[in-house]
Amino acid sequence: MRLLRMVVGAPLGQDAWDGSAPAAKGRRSAPMSYTAFISYSHEADSHRARWLRDALHSFAKPWNKVRALRVFLDNAALSANPGLWSTVEQALSESEFLVLLASPQSARSPWVAKEIAWWRQGPRAANLLLVVTGGELHWDHTAQDFDWERSTCMPDALRGYFSEEPRWVDLRWLSEGHEDAPRDPRFRECVADLAAPLHGRPKDELIGEDVSQRRKLQRFRQAMLAITTTLAVLASATAVYAFVQRNTARDQARLATARQLAATADNLSGDDLDLASLLALQAYQVQDTPETLSALYQLTTRSPHLVRFLRGDATATALALTTSRQFAAVGTAKGSVTVWTSDGSQRLGKISVHGEVTSLAFSDDDRLLAVGSSFGETVVRDVRGNHTRRLPVGASGVTGLTFHASSHNLAVFEDKGALRLFGEQSDAPYAHVDTGLAGEAADLAFQDKGGKLTLVTFGGWRLYDGRLHQLQSYDGTVYPANGYVTAASPSGSCFGFLKYGGLSLTTVGQLAEGKSPAPDTGNCGIVLPTLPDEEAVSLAVSDNHQVAIGTSKGLTVARRVDKNPSHAVVDSLPGVRAPSLLAFSPGSGERLASASGSTVALWDLGKAGPTLHRHGVRIVDGATVEYPPPLSVSGDGQVAWSQETNEKSPSTLHLWSAGKDLPSNEEEMPYDDVALSPDGSTLYAVSNTELAVWKKASRALRKTATVPLPENSDTFGRNRVAYGQDGRAVVLTTDGAVRTFDPRAGKVSTALPRTAPRLSDDDRKKTGLTEYTMTLSEHGALAAIASGKGPVRVYDVRSGRLLRQLDVGDGTVDALALSEKDRSLYADVDGRTLTRWDTQTGALQWRSDGSGGSGLAVAPDGRWVATLSGDGTVWLWDARTGDRLADTILPAPDFSWSGTGGTGMQSRLAFSPDGKHLWSTTEGGELLSWDTSVDSWIAALCKRVGRSLTAAERARYLTAVSRAHTACGTYPARTTDTP
Repeated sequence: MRLLRMVVGAPLGQDAWDGSAPAAKGRRSAPMSYTAFISYSHEADSHRARWLRDALHSFAKPWNKVRALRVFLDNAALSANPGLWSTVEQALSESEFLVLLASPQSARSPWVAKEIAWWRQGPRAANLLLVVTGGELHWDHTAQDFDWERSTCMPDALRGYFSEEPRWVDLRWLSEGHEDAPRDPRFRECVADLAAPLHGRPKDELIGEDVSQRRKLQRFRQAMLAITTTLAVLASATAVYAFVQRNTARDQARLATARQLAATADNLSGDDLDLASLLALQAYQVQDTPETLSALYQLTTRSPHLVRFLRGDATATALALTTSRQFAAVGTAKGSVTVWTSDGSQRLGKISVHGEVTSLAFSDDDRLLAVGSSFGETVVRDVRGNHTRRLPVGASGVTGLTFHASSHNLAVFEDKGALRLFGEQSDAPYAHVDTGLAGEAADLAFQDKGGKLTLVTFGGWRLYDGRLHQLQSYDGTVYPANGYVTAASPSGSCFGFLKYGGLSLTTVGQLAEGKSPAPDTGNCGIVLPTLPDEEAVSLAVSDNHQVAIGTSKGLTVARRVDKNPSHAVVDSLPGVRAPSLLAFSPGSGERLASASGSTVALWDLGKAGPTLHRHGVRIVDGATVEYPPPLSVSGDGQVAWSQETNEKSPSTLHLWSAGKDLPSNEEEMPYDDVALSPDGSTLYAVSNTELAVWKKASRALRKTATVPLPENSDTFGRNRVAYGQDGRAVVLTTDGAVRTFDPRAGKVSTALPRTAPRLSDDDRKKTGLTEYTMTLSEHGALAAIASGKGPVRVYDVRSGRLLRQLDVGDGTVDALALSEKDRSLYADVDGRTLTRWDTQTGALQWRSDGSGGSGLAVAPDGRWVATLSGDGTVWLWDARTGDRLADTILPAPDFSWSGTGGTGMQSRLAFSPDGKHLWSTTEGGELLSWDTSVDSWIAALCKRVGRSLTAAERARYLTAVSRAHTACGTYPARTTDTP
């Protein structure tokens, strides 16, 4: 093994290396943040670099210090930062030495080259140390430089840097998989060679210092042991203190690690949702913090159409989906085809062909799958019966396949122009023709119930009958010369190309008429309002006026909303890298598959999100006034709401459970508020004039009692009602009075008299009616009342006592919510600021910006708060800390009479009693629910990702603090493969 030499301009002698030269001794004149910067290849030397950094930290380390010196290693020192190179450059400028781990991989690394180039121009260019971890290194004495023909581990950036052969440390014997490298004597000898110049001390002196420090530590331990008996109390106190400090340090390390993983997950979520989701899960497992909780929820709600990731054994080269929600097929460059269930949860089988899979096609009844390869092979697989039929090999590669709709006949087009037709049973083609065209089939499809077959390539097109006799047709269509991506819809009815950001589509009928593809041509036309400014790399067209475009930055889907081709909307589907392949499902085109490398993503464009549940319940909007339908959820999952009425739906109240809707048996005016009993058997509903008691019957809600309420001539707004712990109804009226109704005695009592000051007729003429913002806690134990910009008064309902008068500042209180469990008040001020107050002490617990102003709900368990904006944006908040986690959007009403107030003005939010679900009602819209359980978020992410972190990903992103956890465990694919 050669000895290491520090490179200082021209090569130095042995004395300079040992630290006896004046330059070495005087190098401490300008202190640096780092003694050394390690430049290396992640691919080759991740473990060696970490071992070397740790060893330099501990070698000759004083027993009472954290490290002997500080070494910069990117994975260990870098946090999430938008300026990666600027951070690295800063570290280089603050480092005294550059340590290069030379290997063939680092010689090719652009980052290593960039770091060396910077170092050569920097103020300490002479301080460069070489450690060879792989490859060959040879010196050319004639040229006084390395022999660049024979040396394989030196970056080109070091050409001409040396004038005399340098010495270096040889670590080629140390493999990345060495099980106990730090304890290997040979490794410690190499560390001593490298540490000597970094400490500016001779090697033998430094080794002695290392031994000395270890002995000091040993003597210290012996001394402590000797005095333990006489200083037992002091030792115990010291131990407790050390324990607390250690735990504090561990807690701080966990916190920092969790935050860094959460930030990394957020940075990766735009183009690698797969890895980002796993890192968010890993971060939450390390520690539950607002940052990790936010990352977990954001990754759950990000890219809601994404169903699952699939992984193949090679680069995906062909995709196909069935018409029904049954199967998905993925072909690869290695000739393998894997058939999955349509949601990717189960692998059903595997087919192998020679060469690359170039084409896939399912039959219309989803029974058969045809596979074409670059070697000319065609295989037909019965997906359900696992029967495989191999057709005669063609003269060239297969570039197009299509099934006849009713007979299972198969058309096969080859690269050199041969077109063959095969029957369902026979292995020999029953028709064959040389089309005179060559290349990839842009479109191959049976038309007119199988009576015609259309073949389109970008060298021309042909129209044949069912026996491949060419039919009279126009063939002068002009196609682009180059720089385009093509696509055909699954049925073959629409096809075209995308070039220079312009989409051109056509139908077979229009092609026969001599019409070239155009942006607004016929039934296939769609004019894209905007396109990503990055280059398009893939394209897919559906049978239902949709196009999907894969770009260098991700995936974009455009859909036509009516008969006008110009009326199209464009959506971005984040979370995947540049997809090279795209495929819509036949028919409605609600499902989409995209492939990038060996990873395939399955999308459901009709799916709103992994945690959002649609229940098929429409909410009537029967008047022109905006009306947020009151909402209440019972402990057993029943949901009650009030709505306006119309001729088709005359019921005001509805009680829904597990798909069954119980309407009220009488037509009433819409109620201000509703409250369900925990078992869902009783429903209290309050209007501005009465309290109604409804009971659950077999077919409908039945009203059993009506209690009149006093009308208030000087206040207006909506009365509130809660179901009390003792079964009483607690009603908060617009004048700030609280009344309770005991259904057993049939009596009404006043718990809190009117709190609003009475206005005279003159006052009402001057100021108009007064509206108060009010709320009751979930069981009516607390009441909160605010008027305009005045303070919020909180009352104990049972005693009628004013608990607190809280000053929320100069803003207007838009919404209030109370939590009995936490004795907390939440106030939305000016639709911008959300605050939490302790109703017992009156202390402000937190204040956060970014609330909604149109709605506010708090989970009864005190875990979450939800706010609603006028445009329908729902924000979920951590009630403990006031951190805003992520948002979701309420779908706009399909039809509404209610002005232009926005979706939020027509909606109401409510949590389930256990806080695990958030429900919403929207007039003219629907009943929706979201999972708000952390366990459900974790389950949704793991189901979508379907794997755990790979060994390489764990090595790159995890540290000693986070390696103890495994996000999602192991997810092997279930399979019924047959040979």
